[in-house]
Amino acid sequence: MTYESLLRLANKKAREHHKEEEAAKLLLMELSKQTASEFFLNFKKNVDETLQKKYLDALDQYLIHNIPVQHLIGHSYFFGYAFKVNEDVLIPRAETEQLVGHVLYYIDTYFPNQKVNLLDLGTGSGCIGLTLALEEKSLHVTISDISEKALKIASFNNENLHAEATVIQSDLFDSIEEKFDVIVSNPPYIPDSEIVEDIVQKEPSVALYGGTLGVDFYDRILEQAKSHIHEKAMIAFEHGYQQKEVIYGFARKHFPTGTIIQMKDLAGKDRFTLIGIGGVLL
Repeated sequence: MTYESLLRLANKKAREHHKEEEAAKLLLMELSKQTASEFFLNFKKNVDETLQKKYLDALDQYLIHNIPVQHLIGHSYFFGYAFKVNEDVLIPRAETEQLVGHVLYYIDTYFPNQKVNLLDLGTGSGCIGLTLALEEKSLHVTISDISEKALKIASFNNENLHAEATVIQSDLFDSIEEKFDVIVSNPPYIPDSEIVEDIVQKEPSVALYGGTLGVDFYDRILEQAKSHIHEKAMIAFEHGYQQKEVIYGFARKHFPTGTIIQMKDLAGKDRFTLIGIGGVLL
């Protein structure tokens, strides 16, 4: 069987199980250890029987048992970097890449040519903070999480990617003493009563659910952040598309003189809130 015919079979199975065809393709490319260009150059070539069996077995894990492809291959790509992931951390989403892009832009705009102390609060796999550390060498990055298991993954990624971030276990700011120029967070924001897809249930509930309306962590973070930021600072959040107004209210309550910018993701959904203090974002 060729790669082309094997992928055609996999796509048919994916459609039958209402799963993503792109995930089936990613799984085949990763298990065959090929780049995208190599994969398509070899499209007409026969697949080794051992690899074929390994792939079809793994495909069934994804299609039938709802194991995320990222868990099957052991990593997820984020901003071009391969981050180790497992059932202890949230799988990085494309929307979060957009958050990183916004933060990089505003750091360059409002903190030019200076060392910036940045905190990634609730880091999970470390994808936000470590990517920022890798992309902007002027940053001193601290990543924190309440979960010891998540921090094991984040620490591995920190070392593997040579990001040189400081790692702290903390329930929000409880174990954090420093002050920061930038705080970034993508806290749990799914309402407790919301039913998620079976495949999402394979991810840690502590990283998904954020209270009755899904906004509990934002209020707590903003309340505590006031004693952990410099006079000139920025706070950046990702949130649910239906939570824009509530989070705006929290931001205005805790930082009445701050500048608040809210932005949509590439799908046109309200997804990001940034708060500037001391002239930032003006």
